[in-house]
Amino acid sequence: MADIIMPSLGENVKEGSVVNVLVKPGDAIEKGQTLIEVETDKVNFEVPAEVSGQLTEIFVKIGDTIQSGYLLGKVSGEVSVEIEKNIPEKAIHVPLAKDVRQQFTESKRPAQSAENSDKKNGSSMLKENKTFLSTPLARKLARELDIEISEIATAINKRITFNDVKVFTKERIRQLTNRKRQDPSNSNMPSLPDFEKFGGVRRQEMSSIMVATSRNMLVSANSIPHAWVGEKVDITDLEARRMKHKGKVETAGGNLTITALVLKAVASTLQEFPLLNSSLDVERNEIIIKEHFHIGVAVDTDRGLLVPVIRDVEKRSLTSIAIELTRMSKEARERKTKLEDLEGATFTISNLGGIGTTGMNPIVSWPQVAILGLSASQTEPVWIGNEFVPRLRLPLSLGFDHRVVNGADAARFLQYLKRVLEDPFMLLL
Repeated sequence: MADIIMPSLGENVKEGSVVNVLVKPGDAIEKGQTLIEVETDKVNFEVPAEVSGQLTEIFVKIGDTIQSGYLLGKVSGEVSVEIEKNIPEKAIHVPLAKDVRQQFTESKRPAQSAENSDKKNGSSMLKENKTFLSTPLARKLARELDIEISEIATAINKRITFNDVKVFTKERIRQLTNRKRQDPSNSNMPSLPDFEKFGGVRRQEMSSIMVATSRNMLVSANSIPHAWVGEKVDITDLEARRMKHKGKVETAGGNLTITALVLKAVASTLQEFPLLNSSLDVERNEIIIKEHFHIGVAVDTDRGLLVPVIRDVEKRSLTSIAIELTRMSKEARERKTKLEDLEGATFTISNLGGIGTTGMNPIVSWPQVAILGLSASQTEPVWIGNEFVPRLRLPLSLGFDHRVVNGADAARFLQYLKRVLEDPFMLLL
């Protein structure tokens, strides 16, 4: 008999809601077959079977809220995890200070208890820590600190030792401390007035993605001192070349958009201005400059804003960038985005030009330090020589973290990007 365990939901994702259960007790299942679908505040997540066999029990239903490590069901067949034999306990010394243990334990009190969680989602939690490979000393310390062994198992993916519990606890405390610093408290927000006194109202529930975006933007707006610089780029010649070559890219399976062209130009510019491809470590007073260029592109969906990430943009051809951007935009709108497609961005581009806006001040996505906003290009008269000439101009707005990037750096970044877009030959230099 094998347990079906909820795998990790991804970086900074604590829980998800079951939106579809595709199997029932008695079904024959194959390894890799999708058992349930879970919606998180980032993506829809398919949970596959780790073994083949007959499903004997399923402990979740549509609407349940579950976390990593939950026992989803049981299947007869090969056992996925071999249970560790008992190891005699010896006298131990717990080198965690009392105040550290207390801080960690108290930090868990406001969260939903395992017992209440079981009642809410109808599933039984992992019955004992013995479900995972762990030493008796590790289980004892975990019990003292009120930690689920399943959380540690998801994080380290190996047999859990006493030292693993210590390391996990210290890292969790560090994360909780950082989160407390970064997340503005809503406790001081005034209560809303009674709007119904003034007329009719209706309430609309926010999607999980909208809730996540709201939370992330609040963190970004409150933790980053924002500043912006703007520029207009003459893309008349670039647009002519785009129209000339877009058919070839379409044949290859991509769409040669202005966004794709800007992606390539931004990657080149970031290599010249690496400070804008960094993050700020406030604890160590250090700037972490990333030597990889993974650029997120904001995509508007019916559930809210998603930001899939194009990786290693500087190494890709324009055709490759266009194909990848087309694929990710399509999957975002069809709810097929994978969690890994949303992680690891070092810089972000937001293009509202298709909607027709003429200007924007985008908010930097923490922990990045810069974001580029594109508005709608317009044909404008430009004085060239002795006459006004109609030219297609693209408004750009660079938002940046003023702790890391000063105004002169930002202006130089935009000027360089402007030259690249107006003279694409610079990409070859």
